[in-house]
Amino acid sequence: MGATGGNNKTSWPEVVGMSINEAIEIILKDMPNAHIEILPVGSIVTQDIRLDRVRIFVDIVAQTPTMSSIVMDVTSSEKKTSWPEVVGMSIKEATEIILKDMPNAYIQVLPIGSPVTLDIRPDRVRIFVDTVAKTPIVG
Repeated sequence: MGATGGNNKTSWPEVVGMSINEAIEIILKDMPNAHIEILPVGSIVTQDIRLDRVRIFVDIVAQTPTMSSIVMDVTSSEKKTSWPEVVGMSIKEATEIILKDMPNAYIQVLPIGSPVTLDIRPDRVRIFVDTVAKTPIVG
């Protein structure tokens, strides 16, 4: 039994391609006391080592990205406020498409189910992701 309460397993390549919830369930079976962090691929992370931490990196869009409200542009015509065509794409691909339609968008990438503020920001587009993209490892 390892110091964290599970066996000595330190990586989970078998969860790549699974949903976040499926991956968490498998990791917690092996390491019940794991502190799991869910982050978009490419996130800046600290370099400290924690034997109870497992980072799960996600990259596939799971829900239609939407703005916080319908916005009228200068010509009084409606701007695009949702992008259903990017569901299933990577964060990078989805971001490129959204920025073509809305060059000044502030894009916020979050794991599906994350709590969000209810404030309205006409420049914000939230992308929710739910597929494990990289092998989670302890540290």
